[in-house]
Amino acid sequence: MVQVVFNSVGKDFGRDAVLRDIEFEVPAGRFVALIGPSGCGKSTLLRMIAGLEHIDYGEIYIDGKAVNDLAPKDRDVAMVFQNYALYPHMTVAENMLFTLRMARRTRAESNDRMWEAARILGLESLLDRYPRHLSGGQRQRVAMGRAIVRNPKVFLFDEPLSNLDAKLRVQMRAEIKRLHQRLGTTMIFVTHDQVEAMTMAEQVVILREGRVEQVGTPLELYDRPTNIFVAGFIGSPTMNLIGGTFEQDRGRLCFVPRNGTPIPVPPGTLPGASKVGPGRECFLGIRPEHISLPGLDPNSDGGGSFGEISAEVVLVEVTGLDTHIVASAPDGEITILIRGRFDTAAGDRLSFRLNFSAAHVFDAETGERLD
Repeated sequence: MVQVVFNSVGKDFGRDAVLRDIEFEVPAGRFVALIGPSGCGKSTLLRMIAGLEHIDYGEIYIDGKAVNDLAPKDRDVAMVFQNYALYPHMTVAENMLFTLRMARRTRAESNDRMWEAARILGLESLLDRYPRHLSGGQRQRVAMGRAIVRNPKVFLFDEPLSNLDAKLRVQMRAEIKRLHQRLGTTMIFVTHDQVEAMTMAEQVVILREGRVEQVGTPLELYDRPTNIFVAGFIGSPTMNLIGGTFEQDRGRLCFVPRNGTPIPVPPGTLPGASKVGPGRECFLGIRPEHISLPGLDPNSDGGGSFGEISAEVVLVEVTGLDTHIVASAPDGEITILIRGRFDTAAGDRLSFRLNFSAAHVFDAETGERLD
């Protein structure tokens, strides 16, 4: 198991800076996901690790050794591509053996590694088939098998599940996670799907416009996003952001939404509120599951850490397990997640309780979390 370290890494395409001062560490044996919107540089960063893109400045270290000037074949990494990149004229077995033959491994060693990878991935019965005879999930397993046989120091995955249907993606997520638990090898996984990152990775790196926004465990990013971008990117449904100010009303601290009535804030319940001066524009960030309906959630009754807001229902989405309610609040729409089923319809006016103890305050100008 090896560590991967990024030291002020940067990449330019002409006059455009694609990656700027990337600094973070991938601990040995960890599963790390790189995530961000399209064009943020995550795939470029992965290709720089593999040696498929030149590093313009900074250093990348693998197992304590700078790899900037090493050829891809000398970095001891294996990459699984989005489009599988299988040789169509070779069988599954030949695809998996090809890199070992190029590395001049003995026939016996190559066959042993191929059979072991086939056993791990359940490919024993498919070894004589050609890629055109395989399903998308089977092709992805073959691409993973081709990487496994090399026994690399680091596995790199470039959005390997994006071409699969929803059910198969869930299945392959579980297979890749089990593979990591079995091999214990350092893995770096690029995805645009935050659900994949949250469910698979031990550590998540969020990129935006070529810069690192936040690094942490999935729950750290979910519970304590460093800024509005991370708060809105992680979570489905996304975090509600309600614009407004904090004011004193008859000795009580109140959050005043734009175009709305003051909502009293119970003392000591809203981290960061004390850092916002009167009249200073900010955003109250609150997850949909932290907004409740009095009567349905017994914990929300009787005051405590809750404030109340009235809103008109705009849209209701019933998933079977949960009910998503989109309501029109004074500063725009908010989403409420109700565990279970709830009978309401567009046009209904409901009172919702905001759990201030689970909310965040973000500065309107910088977007940074203040708590």
